[in-house]
Amino acid sequence: MTTRSFSNKTAFAAGTETPAATPAFATVEVHRSIEAVEDEWRALLGGGVATPYQTPDFLGAWSANAGKLEGVAPLIVVARDADARPTALLPLGVKRRFGLQVASFLGGTHVNYNMPVFRAGRLGLFTPAETRRLMRLAAEKGGVDVFALANQPRSWRGQPNPLTALPDQPSPDFAYSGRLAPSIEEHLQRHTSAKTRSAQRRKLRRFEEHGPVRIFRADSEHDRARVLDAYFRQKAQRLAARGIDNVFAEPGVEAFIRAAAGLDGSRQAIDLYGFDVGGEIAATFGVIADSRRMCGMFNSITSCDLARYSPGELLLNFMVEDAIGRGLQEFDLGVGAAPYKALHCPDVDPLFDSVFGVSAAGRLAAAAIGGKRALKAWVKSSPRAYALATRLRRLRARTVETSPDAS
Repeated sequence: MTTRSFSNKTAFAAGTETPAATPAFATVEVHRSIEAVEDEWRALLGGGVATPYQTPDFLGAWSANAGKLEGVAPLIVVARDADARPTALLPLGVKRRFGLQVASFLGGTHVNYNMPVFRAGRLGLFTPAETRRLMRLAAEKGGVDVFALANQPRSWRGQPNPLTALPDQPSPDFAYSGRLAPSIEEHLQRHTSAKTRSAQRRKLRRFEEHGPVRIFRADSEHDRARVLDAYFRQKAQRLAARGIDNVFAEPGVEAFIRAAAGLDGSRQAIDLYGFDVGGEIAATFGVIADSRRMCGMFNSITSCDLARYSPGELLLNFMVEDAIGRGLQEFDLGVGAAPYKALHCPDVDPLFDSVFGVSAAGRLAAAAIGGKRALKAWVKSSPRAYALATRLRRLRARTVETSPDAS
């Protein structure tokens, strides 16, 4: 994928482009809290164009916990038509970096697909010129020096993402998705061989030898708390063994996930699934969904001997069956390559980042931010570089395990 870079003048100079025959919006305003626009945001989502992640419940839980401790303040950009009705909403947050105000999508690394929310029927009006005008006004009203907009799909449900008009570079990772069949039987026949399905049945019988098996969506607070307790424990063990930093152990992240699961009195924004064997949870999965698509967010499996029977694979089958039963049409497993994703998500979704400065100092900072993400993308695309990075992570894990300070 070719990286395109626009100069600051190209992206933001006022009055240099032909006015749109039908403007996408008449005014732009910014809000410093999610609550200030929550009702309009929910109304805009009804029939609008957005991914399941761009909801006030999910992003509100992140902002109040992890985002707050990261120093990210909400900056919700609302574009309105001549009748003052919202036509687009950008769920952004700003953080002080390099002495500058850097704006990114809310949700940080916990969002796999980032997009604005567009009103149904208005997306086509956001031409490249109108999109650049929107970002220029957002920067002026929000005091933004740099935009760092990561993990954006080039299209969503067959419609182009208007933000492709901005400077772009490939994201470090692809995302993986697939269409759901009308029934789980047809879906498994479409994506798995008879041999694989037979092996899965044998694995399930192996689990049943260790006690009653319960594969479930956690509908009660008790079950959601059990699933998350197991998840945080299992994830920490697995990542430590691989020498990978545990982003779920960062300040405020566990509180965010528990809030998004509705465990602190907040409105539930995510669903949790569990695979229970004899009263012990062997695998977990967290998802977010709208009326059409289920997005896998995070998962874990036990480190005990039961892991060899692939509890995560069997739980994934149950999740797909549940999604089909709920009438959903699409399923994804987020960013990052992994062998298990090919089972249900054969489609590769290229993502892009838009990192560009508004002020002169902002352009210098954008070069540093964009360069770091470009380097990460190169490492992941180079087998030799990625193998070296993997060896270094494993060495780091062994060093931590043998350190006298390790516990």
